Amino acid sequence: MEDKSKIGAIIVDDEERHHETLGKMLDNFCPSIEILGDAYNVDEAVGLIHEKNPQIIFLDIEMPGGNGFTLFDHFEEPPFEVIFTTAHDLYAINAIKYAALDYLMKPVNIKELQDAVARATKVIGKKENTTSTEKINVLKSNLRLEDQRFTKIALPSSDGIDFIEAEAIIRAEAERSYSNFYLQNGKKILVSKPLKEYEALLEQCNFFRVHKSHMINLTHLEKYVKGKGGYVIMNDGSHVDVSVRKKDDLLNRLM
Repeated sequence: MEDKSKIGAIIVDDEERHHETLGKMLDNFCPSIEILGDAYNVDEAVGLIHEKNPQIIFLDIEMPGGNGFTLFDHFEEPPFEVIFTTAHDLYAINAIKYAALDYLMKPVNIKELQDAVARATKVIGKKENTTSTEKINVLKSNLRLEDQRFTKIALPSSDGIDFIEAEAIIRAEAERSYSNFYLQNGKKILVSKPLKEYEALLEQCNFFRVHKSHMINLTHLEKYVKGKGGYVIMNDGSHVDVSVRKKDDLLNRLM
């Protein structure tokens, strides 16, 4: 019998051993989760979701006969939180990160599993237990890009999530465990994640880390001013210091 005090979940993965491993980890380390069933492909998952109404889906990306992303073709507004699981698909992981969705690398780490479950539980507790349709649209859009150059990034803030074209970001500044993103339109977005969480993503969009606390969009760079480290002037008029150890790398990038 389903325990109403717990959060219902299903595991979608084509390999039995992954079902067993993840199921045991959830039983032992995430007592708030109740596994309602297992599916081994997307078609089975769709039927199980309609039957059991789970609040969380642990969704494998790589499955025969179509990857896990095709699950969202069956739900206009997904009525569940999703936590992706994957072994190695870097392209898919980047697409997931850009859309601010959650994922776990196989073999799954216990602490990362607990953190992912805690984040999903927090959303469910706010009665917002649906995966954002806009997040999924960003994910689908990114996955369609043949050159793997993603154009839109999700920035979670205190009042929601902003979906911003990367080229519209002039610079990003670290502020302890938060980040400030400065946009072309003059808007500043305070993001509830450290800058290091975005470094690899932004580097793919022509950003460069000029200082431990700053990344700039080279597309918006107006001028480099010489000095010990020097500084750059962006096209919004802002000045950003360049660290001594980053100076040569920056100049080589600009030449």
